[in-house]
Amino acid sequence: MDNLPLGPGKTAPRLILDLLDYDPKKSFGKNLLADPAPQYKKGLWDARHPQACRHSLMRKESTRAPASNDEQPGADSTYEVAAYCNKCRHHFKISVDYTQHKAFQKSCRQSDNENLLHHFRRKVSTTGKDYRTQYGANMYDHLVECHDFGCTGTSCPASLSIKISAPRLGKSFVDMLTDKTRLDIRGRKEIAKDPSRYQGVEPASPATALLYLRSYLTDAKSAKGTKPRNIAKRNKKFVIAFGDDCNDLFEALGFAMIEEPAELPDEGMNGFWKLPIVTDENQGYINDVIFEIDVLYQNLPQTEQNHPGFEKVYIRPVPALKDIERSLGCFDYPMISRTIDIDSQEHPYYKSLGAVETFTDDYLSWAYDRQCSSDPANKPYYFDCLEDLANGRKSSDLQMKVTIAVSLGEYGLKQLEDSFKFFGLDADTKEGDDHIMGLFKSRVASAPRQKEEAKACLMIIAKHRSSEAIEALAKDDTMSFEEALEFLNVASNTASDSVEAAAIAMALDGDRARVARALQVIANHRPEDFDIQRAAAQMELGNGASYLTVSDAYTRLQIAGTGPNLPDETVLTYYQSLSSGAPSGSKDSFAEALRTIALERKSLYLLRKLHNPDAVVHASTADPVGLDNIGNTCYLNSLLQYYYTIKPVRELVIDFPNHRMELNEQNLKVKRVGGRIVDKSEIIKAQKFVEELGGLFENLKTASTRSVKPTKQLAELTLFSSEKQGEFLERRKSISTPSGPANIDAIMGAPVLGPQLPPPPLAPPSSRKTIEDDIEMIDDLTDRVEARDDSSEATLVDMDQAPTGGDKDSIAASKVDANDVVPDAVMVNGEYDADGVSKPLSPPEKPPPVPPRNKSGLVISTTEHRKKDLAADDDFWTFGTQQDVTEVIGNVTYRLQCAIKPTSIEEESGEQVDIIRDTFFGANTTYTEKEHSTDTKVEAWPTIICFPGKDGEVRDLYGAIDIIYDAQPVEVEGKRCPQYFSISKLPQILQIQIQRTDFDPVRQSSIKNRSPVAFPETLYLDRYVASEDPDSAVMRRRRETWKWKSQLRLLEARQKVLENSKEEINVPDALLAVKDYFTALQEEEIEGIEIPSDLPEALEERISQVSSELDRTSKRIDEIKKSLKEQFTDMRDYGYKLHSVFIHRGEAGGGHYWVYIYDFEHDIWREYNDEHVSEVKDRRRIFDQTGTADGTPYYLVYVQAHRLKELVDVVCREVQDIPVELGNWSGQMDGVVNQNGNENDTEIEDEDVDLRHVEYANPRPIRPKPVSSEHQPVDGHGNPW
Repeated sequence: MDNLPLGPGKTAPRLILDLLDYDPKKSFGKNLLADPAPQYKKGLWDARHPQACRHSLMRKESTRAPASNDEQPGADSTYEVAAYCNKCRHHFKISVDYTQHKAFQKSCRQSDNENLLHHFRRKVSTTGKDYRTQYGANMYDHLVECHDFGCTGTSCPASLSIKISAPRLGKSFVDMLTDKTRLDIRGRKEIAKDPSRYQGVEPASPATALLYLRSYLTDAKSAKGTKPRNIAKRNKKFVIAFGDDCNDLFEALGFAMIEEPAELPDEGMNGFWKLPIVTDENQGYINDVIFEIDVLYQNLPQTEQNHPGFEKVYIRPVPALKDIERSLGCFDYPMISRTIDIDSQEHPYYKSLGAVETFTDDYLSWAYDRQCSSDPANKPYYFDCLEDLANGRKSSDLQMKVTIAVSLGEYGLKQLEDSFKFFGLDADTKEGDDHIMGLFKSRVASAPRQKEEAKACLMIIAKHRSSEAIEALAKDDTMSFEEALEFLNVASNTASDSVEAAAIAMALDGDRARVARALQVIANHRPEDFDIQRAAAQMELGNGASYLTVSDAYTRLQIAGTGPNLPDETVLTYYQSLSSGAPSGSKDSFAEALRTIALERKSLYLLRKLHNPDAVVHASTADPVGLDNIGNTCYLNSLLQYYYTIKPVRELVIDFPNHRMELNEQNLKVKRVGGRIVDKSEIIKAQKFVEELGGLFENLKTASTRSVKPTKQLAELTLFSSEKQGEFLERRKSISTPSGPANIDAIMGAPVLGPQLPPPPLAPPSSRKTIEDDIEMIDDLTDRVEARDDSSEATLVDMDQAPTGGDKDSIAASKVDANDVVPDAVMVNGEYDADGVSKPLSPPEKPPPVPPRNKSGLVISTTEHRKKDLAADDDFWTFGTQQDVTEVIGNVTYRLQCAIKPTSIEEESGEQVDIIRDTFFGANTTYTEKEHSTDTKVEAWPTIICFPGKDGEVRDLYGAIDIIYDAQPVEVEGKRCPQYFSISKLPQILQIQIQRTDFDPVRQSSIKNRSPVAFPETLYLDRYVASEDPDSAVMRRRRETWKWKSQLRLLEARQKVLENSKEEINVPDALLAVKDYFTALQEEEIEGIEIPSDLPEALEERISQVSSELDRTSKRIDEIKKSLKEQFTDMRDYGYKLHSVFIHRGEAGGGHYWVYIYDFEHDIWREYNDEHVSEVKDRRRIFDQTGTADGTPYYLVYVQAHRLKELVDVVCREVQDIPVELGNWSGQMDGVVNQNGNENDTEIEDEDVDLRHVEYANPRPIRPKPVSSEHQPVDGHGNPW
């Protein structure tokens, strides 16, 4: 279980024994149940009080335990054993809860060698007093103490609670019922009052009083829900047994004293005891009292248990031990096959190990391992326990385990004390590591022959103090570079393959460990030489260790399923997390796993980091560079990586001076982008944006580090359009207060992260929204590994929007909602008439404004920001990052166009034609077929929007695009006319958005459509390309498909009716059931019910007709679908190759973005995930998307197949050679460094400085070609050049 504090624990059998031996009233002031066993010194020892009750627990009816020995708990299992002691009458509730189960967890079981039994460690204890203070007093709850435990099994969700309650009948009440002297005095007193009435009556015995009270309580239980009977206080038996002495007892048990008129008026009032009313609240209490009465009765001498007024009472309580053992998963576990003397004292070492004497050697060995991992600070003491028990049991297996433990560096307390004494120290010395290392060096210098003994003692001290510095000195593996060369008989300039050959030859007959050490020394002096790094790693793997498979290596690092797909940095993080603080043997095991993975991946990075975590590993010129996340900018990073691979964009940006538009009057006069004139201030910002982008592109091209960081200014210019700046200023003005501007971050108490969603396709009814409703995208950087993919992400809509994008609407962005499409109809400009026919509207002068959205998106959130008030520019940044991805992409396109000079001007519109427009923009021709003519209209677009299916329906990309390009009826001049789109201009780069934003009318919020869309690696657009001839082959085929689809819709609707899937019975089966019913009625010949004789036959005929129709319909549907699939397969003139796939993963309130980009030159798909860039070895991660934790594709980029080399170049790198500076390596292996984390003894000036990996370090300054600008240029890390 997670989050358990370190400390000793107890196996389930040990805990049960301690529970049976623990008496809260007699405990020597020590809690035998909850407290760990103290360390044993000498002589037999037992924490149990000699007068303590050894409980005999009996089962209560409310117990819920496994029904059989083989039952295994599930994710929703809870067990509760309610019991009472048949001796001391204490009550116990043992509860085991498995409901905190996680997907990867499983409970401990005897078939699992790693988790044979539950091993519980106490989490918290509560006294009865504290419990009542916290939850309030309860007359039915006599809790004495409560203890909560958790299982230490790494994958076990079990939690255990043990509650101990005092007897319900206190001593005074028990004396009222069982003290023979009191009963005798009470009876004789009543007899003396009225001798004639009680003539021949004797005082009651304890058995009589107990059985009377038991009878009353049993009657009260039986009367639950009805009016209970009354007990007359004058009743002879009652008076003799209880009288008025027991009034307190009866009141405590819930009896009520009442008075009623006597039968004769002159007799006055009669007193009665009304039986307690049994409710759900007090039923358990009443049951417990009955149990205690049974215990008291059983404890009476046998001769006193017989009572003339009662039949012989047979009480057969059921022992609860089996239920407890089953619930705790330790029933019938293997035990040693020898006779145990139950009166003998169990050796205290068993208790120290949390074990029991009956454990087999295997179970005792497992208990030792688990106790050591749970309480590593006391591992030497547990070693002594194991060693002594192994000798005492004369167990060869345990003695072998002790020997192996010694070989792995484990030791006992005696060895530890002797090691400190060797250097004249006490084991509890306060001297620092430097002093101890100085004593070692002095001792070795004065007595060289004692070096090995001193090393052995020093190693034990190093293990005890967890000191890597002392351990490194104890290993004494230092070897200089010159010594390594001499040992292998090679020179400093010997080729890597020759060095490896010399090492292999020497290892065959020599000291392989020393050969491996020498080879590693040479490898550390050649950090960029992968061959020598590989040879050193392989030599270490073969050094007396069994070879791991790659699968086993990932499993050992606890990343069995996802490991092969994780980047090197993430794998290294897992390794460092596991090995940090782990025992020496475990560290070696983890290092072996990482080494195996590094060799399989051919990762120089992992090999270097394995031996020196602070090693600077330079980026390869064969791999792209990642982009650091500067505050939830994962989407921005994906977009910038994509643009960098597009050659026209990259060349334009890097060679911007030759494309920059001069700011003169003539150019400003004709500058028109996105349907509007661009002013000078907008152009200046756009050119600043391109300069910033150029600096980033230069860094991506020349950086020697594995990642670079975009500047904040670039992010602002990318995310923040001029219009949004104006909105921000107006908004800030309207909400400003003396204390500063409102900030959603401060309101929520947490950062509001990530680019947000666009407005839903159809506007919902107005409703009052909370802040939580407005938060649509959270990019949580601390939890990216396993997030469900069921959210709406910021999909790409209205790419060409002005002013954020500056162009016309993307094709059909505002025309169609895939989930609200009327058959054979397309929505134009977002309007339908009452008949579902769209009305053609003329395009506006400029795109309509985006609806106001008071939503927060991406926030840079750091510790410093939490400690300070956000400044005005921080508010500006926060507001700017609230743009949805449509606005981001549109803003990038718009700024690029504004910054550069045109290549030409469109005559009709005056629109600027440029490299960006030529690269990304296509055009559609809209054909509206009137009665005697066909109207056409041409519109440019940068993005095609396609629509996935509904409710998980798998739709291929062609089917998703067809939603836009199929013919739909529109109303023109009062008449319905067919209208369709065709592509009249093909873009060089085809951008396709998968519209995944839906609207949930129930929750009144945007939701994500996760239905898969199957996309091909090659896409052919022939079927959509416009033709001047309306009777061309492609148009004939398109019209034929439209006809088929119309038929298909009708057939599928009819099929749905016949199958009647909502009612889970189809029409033929329903008719058959009706026929059988009427046939049965005919056969029974029920009077008054006449069934036409021909009705069953008519139903049979109708069943045949409907079944035949359903078969025909299904067959015709399959035929049409096949025809649709094959209709255009031979048209392959306009091919596009898949280049990029943008992915979103997350839930409705948050998510994460990354992009897959294909390297055509090397046939490699890579994943660009912020600073991590890694090769995708399993392409199913990209193409077999199911909407799970792997994310959902929402944006696709295709490139014209015949222009691939001209348009894309994924790896564009020019890295200069950098001289490598090496420190003095001590020859130590597996990344062992001194205490300060350095490879030498130089102290770090600021001890609070965190050591960081290379991906977070600033690389050397890389100076791109200077660009003239009004502002001082900055590098890829935001620093001035």
